[in-house]
Amino acid sequence: MSKIITQVHGISPEELREDLRREIKQDLREELQAFSKLFAPKEPTEWITRQEAAALIGVSLVSIHNWTKVGVIQAHKIGTRIRFKRSEIENILLNSNKRASK
Repeated sequence: MSKIITQVHGISPEELREDLRREIKQDLREELQAFSKLFAPKEPTEWITRQEAAALIGVSLVSIHNWTKVGVIQAHKIGTRIRFKRSEIENILLNSNKRASK
């Protein structure tokens, strides 16, 4: 078994230890920050009914049904019920306002 020897010149062992500690602490902080972003709590999905979606947009149930068929709105089947994500409905409203103002 061979040993690898590293020689360091111009620095005391205490200075080397302190530099290594500082670098390790910095690396550890960066890794923990990256992990905290991955595991940050997310907002729960708010599901709304067809009636609530129609009221939010200000259209009839027939329009909601037609828009679902053509793909303007995505419906999600949960058990035997149809639900819509409130965030998707709000995004549709925001995007339609941007297109209308152009």
